[in-house]
Amino acid sequence: NRDVELVLEGTSGGGAGGNKNSNFVGSVLVPGNISIFLLREGLAKCVDWSMKLLSTPSEAYRSAMKQAKNDKKRLWKNYVGPASSVPKDQKEFSGKVTEVVNGETIVVKVGSVYKRVTLSSIRQPRPSEGQDAGPPSKALYEVPYLFEAREFLRKRLIGKKVNVTVDYVRPPNNGYPERICASVFLGNQNLQEAIVSKGLATVAWHKQDDDERAANYDALILAQEKAKKNKNGLHKGGEPPSHKVADLAGNAAKSKQFLPFLQRVGRLQAVVEFVASGSRVRVYIPRETCLATFLLSGISCPRGARPATKTQPATEAEPFGEEALEFIKDQIMQREVEIEVEACDKAGNFIGYLFVDDRNMSLELVKEGFASVHSSAERGKYFDQLSRLESEAKAAKKRVWKDYVEKVEEEKEEDAEVVDSNISEGASRSGPTVEDVVVTHLESCAKLWVQKCSEGQALISLMNQMRSELISNPPLPGSYTPRVNDVCAAIFAEDGAWYRAKVVKIYRDTGLIDVLFIDYGNSATVSPAHVAKLSPQFTSMPGAALQCQLAFIIAPDDEEWETYAVREITALLGGKLHLTEVAKTGAGLQVSLTSNGVDLANHLLTNGFVEYEVQRNKGRFGTLMSKYEASMNEAKKAHRNRFQYGDFTMDNAKEFGYSK
Repeated sequence: NRDVELVLEGTSGGGAGGNKNSNFVGSVLVPGNISIFLLREGLAKCVDWSMKLLSTPSEAYRSAMKQAKNDKKRLWKNYVGPASSVPKDQKEFSGKVTEVVNGETIVVKVGSVYKRVTLSSIRQPRPSEGQDAGPPSKALYEVPYLFEAREFLRKRLIGKKVNVTVDYVRPPNNGYPERICASVFLGNQNLQEAIVSKGLATVAWHKQDDDERAANYDALILAQEKAKKNKNGLHKGGEPPSHKVADLAGNAAKSKQFLPFLQRVGRLQAVVEFVASGSRVRVYIPRETCLATFLLSGISCPRGARPATKTQPATEAEPFGEEALEFIKDQIMQREVEIEVEACDKAGNFIGYLFVDDRNMSLELVKEGFASVHSSAERGKYFDQLSRLESEAKAAKKRVWKDYVEKVEEEKEEDAEVVDSNISEGASRSGPTVEDVVVTHLESCAKLWVQKCSEGQALISLMNQMRSELISNPPLPGSYTPRVNDVCAAIFAEDGAWYRAKVVKIYRDTGLIDVLFIDYGNSATVSPAHVAKLSPQFTSMPGAALQCQLAFIIAPDDEEWETYAVREITALLGGKLHLTEVAKTGAGLQVSLTSNGVDLANHLLTNGFVEYEVQRNKGRFGTLMSKYEASMNEAKKAHRNRFQYGDFTMDNAKEFGYSK
């Protein structure tokens, strides 16, 4: 029976059983807040739904209940606090954000240790019920507002120092590892409050007595109410934003469609989404809304360790491979960068230079001794800078050059055009036939298709007649039913022109057709509307493209080295090409091919890109084979390219994780 002061702060909403009568909610001051007194004495508990109605800070309420729990008063006499696996000296730490994994998880580098931190008591946007968003890399663009949430954090945090206070730790569960859940601060700004207030995350609901929650949980509830009121982000309603992103990785056809534009535009803005090795990254190109694999041009960089896959065993890191990965990751991971695209390899990976704050990363890796200059750089505009930086790194014996000893090599005469006297035994008794050719298609660094220059005019005349007939008498849709091995006309998508083609496969479910363009050697999948029947006058002439294999060499199985080798051989194909037939096989011709007098196979062997294939009958092509074997041994001795870390062709190579 005392006079008290009442502070009305809200109402309780609808009652039970459909009763719409509301109760007033407020604070009783006697003086002193009776609610805080009851909490401190263990006679009451905090109720989450009413905490957001308080006109005074909620910290005093939570602190009073926490004190009662620690003192085990009344309601809390049997209270047992959560067991923490985090030592007290690690409850708070500071570090640099190196990655924003998604809308609720970041990676913080503390000294030399990387810690994965989940923002406590919030939930990033989730797929709608029944939606299969796929793996995380795809879900980022498929789930509404998830990309916006990730970008909100990335733009604010990458490369910035943050302060972290651990709130609780979730133990491993259902295959998921332990999670450190913490409050993260950028200066004085709490990141959970910031992202929730933008409507890009929601507050996770905890059980009433659950102590494992963010220290500022009540502030998060208020931030969410504010976001709902302002209709921000997830609370906006209506059609959510969508992101139609083309993934070009591994799709050579799509990549080649994008290539001309990317080459013309010069430097282009991109975001590095993933770093696979010192010279291989995955980028998102906003202007083209596409994802692509990007290889740093002009350098050869050691690779890091690779985990086992279904098709490949695990491999150990090459010397300084892990250090190179960490160096480049620290420089570019999830940074906004610029790229200059030079080319595209056969796997659909773009090749070029990448810049951060106008610093060329190829130059930076060479400067720090993490990479050597690749021979393909000689044709690029940064070759002089790369060569100078490599010389400086060698002189300082940095990293990959720590054991470098400069060697003075005797001058060698350039390889003359190969016309081996022993070849005549496999070609003809009167001597080998040398043909002038042009390369029309590269399958790999060792497999290619060529046309004989002597047949060029006849082919041009035939093609002109064929196209003229198809234009004057357009084929009627559905008038031709192709069969496997038919020679027909097919449209090549890149230029829209008709070419002679052989039907390789017909997909009965879709009607699409795999064809081989018999005059050029490349293949394509076309629709039935893009094939037509040819009259006999256009099918009687054999295909002009000859399938060839460079004799006595083995191409690398490794995708990266194959890319380097293709780049190397492509640079030589602009010269005058001479082909000498060595042997015929079911897969085509075994040949020796020279460009302006340089034997292509010998060039690849000398530079350590391919291996020499030992033959049983060494006397048959003895001179040529001996030269090839000597060239590979020279590459091994000089530690060139694939042999830079030793001879992986030795019998015990598997022990060291090497593979051909």
